[in-house]
Amino acid sequence: MTGSVSPRRFGRRGRRALRRMTKRQRAIFLAMRFEDGSYPELAARHGIGVRQVEAEFAAALLILVLAFRDPEPWWRRL
Repeated sequence: MTGSVSPRRFGRRGRRALRRMTKRQRAIFLAMRFEDGSYPELAARHGIGVRQVEAEFAAALLILVLAFRDPEPWWRRL
């Protein structure tokens, strides 16, 4: 995924993707990736169903993938 993207640009795109997520999406994404949270645990923590946790995580992943797939505008490359 980072083959043609410099580490600096990779970090910038990752931070931008995190900012685009809702608070709940960001919290669920970070818990799933860095705290090894499970779906039932996160559902209880946020007061939502397991299916909603799955949907929020999928939406967060989509935001992240699109952040790396879309080319940066020409003016950001200067």
